[in-house]
Amino acid sequence: MMTNGGGDVLPCAWRWRRRGVRRTLVASFLCLAPLGVGAFDAWPPQTEWRIERGVVAPWAPAKTRPPPDRGLTGKSLRFAATGVEAPEPLACAAAGYEFVLTPAPGLFQGSLPSPAGQAARALGIAQLPLLSLRVTCDGGIFDYHLLTSGMALLGLDNVVWTLTRTAAADSPEATTVELLRLHMTGDMAFNPASVARKRAYLTTGLRGAIADYFKRPRPPDEVPPINGDPFTDSQEYPERFVPGRARIDGTRASVPIRFGDGSRDWQVEVLLLREGSSWRVDDLRYPGGATLRGLLQPGSS
Repeated sequence: MMTNGGGDVLPCAWRWRRRGVRRTLVASFLCLAPLGVGAFDAWPPQTEWRIERGVVAPWAPAKTRPPPDRGLTGKSLRFAATGVEAPEPLACAAAGYEFVLTPAPGLFQGSLPSPAGQAARALGIAQLPLLSLRVTCDGGIFDYHLLTSGMALLGLDNVVWTLTRTAAADSPEATTVELLRLHMTGDMAFNPASVARKRAYLTTGLRGAIADYFKRPRPPDEVPPINGDPFTDSQEYPERFVPGRARIDGTRASVPIRFGDGSRDWQVEVLLLREGSSWRVDDLRYPGGATLRGLLQPGSS
């Protein structure tokens, strides 16, 4: 863990806002260590990707030539439990993984020219912020910015590389991560429209319980039972998270998620149910034992 000149620890997202760091390399050592430490058994993504193409980065000096192949185009990259299996310089032993919510000024480690939102749109980034998979290696930190569940951008020197996922993951952890990607990059308010955006990752039973909750009349001056974001158990939205390894028992599973917002960490347990051929979120359990389904019931407080 690194500190600033004054000695107090600053997480990456706060450093971007406060200091506006700009780099031409994604790899650096200036970020907080991943949350998945200690007794928490972090889940490695274990997904395979293909490096498709590279374009000159918008922060590259004027008249920079189109990027050389560098032996990367068409090559495979795999996030494995023990490291990243990929051509150099992306190969990595003993990798640490975390997911980070990244606004436009933080993309590519703060290297986009101002205005960052305009530069991001020129790269085909239609919606901000993005969820990024941050990979911490012995040689530095690499951010893979997720445009969708199957497409990512990576900045390396003066090149932006596009990667596509070669196989869809089917696991409780993958379902949880994709639900959180949709949730954290969109409207995180707890309302019918926000829930509808995530309906493909929720069980029929949980969708019905949420719909019943919104149908019940409630005095406008009364604080609702759910006053905040139940998917992250927060009112100040998290900036990053690490999924833990799932515990599976037949058609049911649970995935611990460790969230962080720059000043604190907390944990939520996501409960999933196998419906047909897919894992879907059926409930969430919070510290102290309360559950989302319990809060959705009439008379809850």
